[in-house]
Amino acid sequence: MLALLAGGIGLGAAGPAVPAAAPAGRAAGAGDGTVTVRVVTEVNADGAYDSVLEPGMAGVKVTLTDDAGTVLTSTTGADGTAVFTPAGSALTGAKYRIQVVNPDPDNLAPAVAGLGTGADVIRSNTGFVDVSGGKNVTYTTGFWEPGVYCQENPTLVTCSLAKGDATGKKGLLSFGGDFGNTAPGGTATELTANTEQQAVFGIGVDRTGNKYMGTLVKRHTAYGPAGAVNAIYRYNDTSDTVTTFATLPGALTAHDTSNNLLGDDVIYGKVGREGLGDVDVSGDGRTLYAVNLNDSKLYTVPIQGTGDGVTAGTPASYAVPKPDACVGDWHPYGIGVRGKRVLVGGVCGAESTVTGTAPWGDPAQLSGHVYEFDGGAFKEIFKYALDYPRGCAYRFLGDPSQYRCTKTSTIGEKMSGLWEAWNERVPERESHLFVSAPQPILSNIEIADNGDLVLGMRDRFGDMQGNRTYAYGSTTDLVAGVAAGDVLRACKSGTAYTLESDGSCGALTGAMPGNDEGPGSGEFYDDSTILSDAVHDQNTEGGTVLQPYRKKLWSTVYDPYAAYSQGVRRWGSETGTTAGNLDIESTWNAGNSLFGKGNGLADLELVCDQAPVQIGNRVWYDTDGDGIQDPSEPPIAGVTVTLTPKGGGDPITVTTDENGEYYVGTEQGLKPDTEYDIVFDYSGIDPSGLPGSPTLEELGWTKQNADDDGELDSNVDAAGKTTWTVGPAGYVDHSIDAGIKARPRALLTVVKKDDVTGALLSGAVFDLWRESNGTDGLQTSGTTPDTRVGSACTTGTNGRCVFDDLPLGTYYVRETAVPDGYVLPRNPVSGPYVLTADNAVTGDGRVVTLTNRPDLGLTVLKTDAKTHKPLRGAVFELWNDSNGTTGLQRHGGKKDTRVGDCATSTRGKCYFDDLPPGTYYLVEKDVPEGYVLPRNPVTGPYVLTVKNAGKEPGLVVKIANKRGEPCKGKKC
Repeated sequence: MLALLAGGIGLGAAGPAVPAAAPAGRAAGAGDGTVTVRVVTEVNADGAYDSVLEPGMAGVKVTLTDDAGTVLTSTTGADGTAVFTPAGSALTGAKYRIQVVNPDPDNLAPAVAGLGTGADVIRSNTGFVDVSGGKNVTYTTGFWEPGVYCQENPTLVTCSLAKGDATGKKGLLSFGGDFGNTAPGGTATELTANTEQQAVFGIGVDRTGNKYMGTLVKRHTAYGPAGAVNAIYRYNDTSDTVTTFATLPGALTAHDTSNNLLGDDVIYGKVGREGLGDVDVSGDGRTLYAVNLNDSKLYTVPIQGTGDGVTAGTPASYAVPKPDACVGDWHPYGIGVRGKRVLVGGVCGAESTVTGTAPWGDPAQLSGHVYEFDGGAFKEIFKYALDYPRGCAYRFLGDPSQYRCTKTSTIGEKMSGLWEAWNERVPERESHLFVSAPQPILSNIEIADNGDLVLGMRDRFGDMQGNRTYAYGSTTDLVAGVAAGDVLRACKSGTAYTLESDGSCGALTGAMPGNDEGPGSGEFYDDSTILSDAVHDQNTEGGTVLQPYRKKLWSTVYDPYAAYSQGVRRWGSETGTTAGNLDIESTWNAGNSLFGKGNGLADLELVCDQAPVQIGNRVWYDTDGDGIQDPSEPPIAGVTVTLTPKGGGDPITVTTDENGEYYVGTEQGLKPDTEYDIVFDYSGIDPSGLPGSPTLEELGWTKQNADDDGELDSNVDAAGKTTWTVGPAGYVDHSIDAGIKARPRALLTVVKKDDVTGALLSGAVFDLWRESNGTDGLQTSGTTPDTRVGSACTTGTNGRCVFDDLPLGTYYVRETAVPDGYVLPRNPVSGPYVLTADNAVTGDGRVVTLTNRPDLGLTVLKTDAKTHKPLRGAVFELWNDSNGTTGLQRHGGKKDTRVGDCATSTRGKCYFDDLPPGTYYLVEKDVPEGYVLPRNPVTGPYVLTVKNAGKEPGLVVKIANKRGEPCKGKKC
């Protein structure tokens, strides 16, 4: 990962931006401008490009694509840019799609994006440009490391250590990191008292208010509330309390508490061998790392939950392997975390070289080692020697001169700063009662922006001897230990590291070349303090922290301004020059309860905000309807996007800008680890400027998930909806796109049939109405009726009428006229019919089959059998042959069906209507006065069909009656 950051570290031949090679083929327009793609490392996470803070990223693949799918490919140079010249290349069209490939997906995420088109706006890794008419475009995009995000001016925390079982002393402290150059340089705020956690070193910080502190085995000071165990304590900002978060394996040697721990000899040889070393927290805040000195293992402890509700999961442990040719014991201790990268370091203590005549051993056999920890396995990445020049732990400049340590000190010399093999010797006292026997602990590892390592070295002897406490083995000699830690830089070149030399590291030059106090006789970091009559050439205490991309590095120190004080120094991380100091507190007297010039402070950590989250990107008009964002397809502004948390919560609504882009992030209220329902709504846009000038009714959402990798497709369903889960802090995803297209034009075909025979019917007339008022059912009147579509449609001889060129949607069919001989349905409206791309676009579209029941009639014409004059008052019953038996059956269990009766009018007629096709019988029930009822009053059968009975008067049945009495008069 780091080989791709900040000027292409690890890409030694990166050079300037490389113009994209043009494959042979047809030429683009000669007037096309250039496309410059700038890829940067985002630091601020604000969507704006800061040219000073945010370096270009070398070695990143960039492509430029036209509508035809022709691709130009380039790679960013050392300045992070790739330049494309479409004119003369195979590209056509002047509108192109940019795609930038993430060079390290395991560690890098797309940068938080901003809205707008300026070169100072950081945009999505996929974007679109128009260079027609000679326009030159600079498109800025980038990546970032969410796990190392930190606001510009974070606070820092360390912990002050007190001797014995003193009470009322400072414990965990917080302070700003921009120190002044005059005492005290700043102000520290006390978060806890010393007794709440007591002796700790390693500090890890999550981003939800928790500080984790690992138990330190240090002479002359007590264990914390959990006792002689490898406890990890947790302080929470909200509850303002310290609790035990986890306890790792290993029993600790009990302190000798007699005489207020002034002797405590039982701990002398246990320092660095028991307890916990460094403690750190993963970039995502979900894993705590700790080195257990009892068993030389790295422990990982899941951090479950957030804030004051966190709990420890089940720890896992991994033995840190002893390096090959390690002289003496192996002492892993320090941890380095940057994002997902985890390093573990330690020293080979060369104890086996300690003899009676050389109680300091052979420093040439000391070595430091750094391992990469990945997937449960360790790989050694750096080994370095520790027998380099170091100056003096204390150089007295006053009289008498015989007490002076010489600058080029020798091993074992009184107050020498040279590293010794791990030992338990008792060094000689200097006239001020100072003693020193520096022994290396690799206590902290920082990973710099360019991949270099910053190594914090703690002096073991600073934890073995206190201030004005008994020398080992004595109950009378009060001495003051002087620590002599160090801060080193290891330079990365390719995959290898080398230790700084004479104050330089790779291309960087540090603050103190040629001072005879470091590797190659110089020092990169200025870690000396000069008082009026004395010098400490190595005044650091092994707690270091680096702020990525801000070029700031801090370390715990003693005597930052005046003698007998403790605090923090800040350097320029790439220059080694002191930029300020903080005096936390005086250690002079202080009830003789602090550690003076010994290791009086624990580790040092930044307190960073949670990395922001962001999702979003683009709404576009999918001209060809394929669900893929083609280079020339235009963006759509004015689409509202609403995100609502699953399970309830306040919705967030944003609107797409002129680029069709939208972004929703922490600033708008987006929460990590939360699932959202997302709804896109284009009802407020003006579509007239889109290709073809469609109306809103003619728009719809394009096909969903058409792209395998999800970068170029549309995520929404046919209703403009999708769901999305925002990941943990630092999660950025710009692939949540939505495509709008012109809906396919639909057809609705009405097929009209006879309800009984199934015959196709011509002459039926229909209106079509579109559901448009949001009310169920068809409304054809009132203030907000539905919408009538087109003109009436009449079925032809094939029984069909077609409504075509319809927008997709919901429709109703209303029948307004029926073929001759048929009945209009009591409810002439049918529907709703939902026309979709699946059911109404191809062939006959949505086919709706409707039927009409024939309206048949039967007219009885009653006449005088002789005169043929119409007779009034004859009464008839009509029966339908319904039982399947020939002839009329009016009685019994299987009788036919009586339809009704009628009486003839003065015109001799009576009429039966609304009859379905079938077979009928007439039964004459009564005759006009003076006429005789026939012996067989039943006539029929009469078979009614649309052809013979469909039009009024229907089927006409003539029945004559004879008179029933003698005729009288002249006319007889």
